[in-house]
Amino acid sequence: MPKPLFYVGTVFCVFLALAAATSMTQQIQGGPIAFIAVHGPAMSSGPSAGWAIVIALVAALAVSAILIRMAALLAARNLFGAFLAVFSVGAAVVSLAWVVVLQVRMLGLTRRRIPISGDIGEMHFAAVLMLGYFVALSFLALRPYFRVQASRFLSALVFFPLPLFLLIVMQELFVTASFAPMPATTPASIVFFAVVAMLFFSIAVHCVRHRHMFIETTNLRELLEPRIDPARSGRPIGGVAFDG
Repeated sequence: MPKPLFYVGTVFCVFLALAAATSMTQQIQGGPIAFIAVHGPAMSSGPSAGWAIVIALVAALAVSAILIRMAALLAARNLFGAFLAVFSVGAAVVSLAWVVVLQVRMLGLTRRRIPISGDIGEMHFAAVLMLGYFVALSFLALRPYFRVQASRFLSALVFFPLPLFLLIVMQELFVTASFAPMPATTPASIVFFAVVAMLFFSIAVHCVRHRHMFIETTNLRELLEPRIDPARSGRPIGGVAFDG
C-alpha cells in the first residue's frame, strides 16, 4: 500500500484509540455515550460538529485500508477469514457512512432550530448498533492474522468486542431501552470502548513495528514459504510468512 496512506492510517488508529478512551472516561464519570457529533440525546451545533463528521470519514477510509491490507496478507493461508474480514470492513465503512449521513441531517435540523424527529433518532440508533457489530466482527475475522503476526495478547483481545456488543444489545432488548440516538451507558459499553481503545492502539504499534509488511510488495511465494531462524534450532519464524 502507498506510504502516505499507511502512515495516515496508523495515525488515525492512534486517534481512534484516544477517542474511544475519552468516551470510556466520560461514561465512567457519568456522562452519556458520545459518537462524532452526537453526545447522548443532544446534537452538537457548532463548527466542531462539521469537522468531526469530516474527520470521521477520513479516519474510516484510512483505517479500513490498514485492515484490508491485513486481510490481503491473510488470504494466502486463510481465504475464508480474508473474505470475511473484507466483507466486515466494507460493511463497517458503509454503516459509518449511513451514520454520518444521518448526523448531517440532524445537524442541519439543529442549526435551523427544527426539532429532530424520533424516526431519525431511531435510524441513527440502529445504524450505530450495526456499525458496532461489523467493527467487532472485523476484529474477530482478522484473528488468524493477529495470531501469527502479533502478540498473544492482541490475538486474545479480539475475542472480546463481539460478546460485549451482544451484551449491549441484550441490555437494550430486555433491561432498559434507550430513547436517545445512542445506546444507554452500561458496564458493557464502558468495557467495550476500553477494549476497542486497546485494540486500535495495539494495531498502530503493530503497524509501526512491521511496516515493511504493509509498504513493501510481497508475492505469493513469500507468503507461503516459511522462513528459518538459525538461532532457534531451525524453527520457522513469522514475519511475512504464515506458518501457523
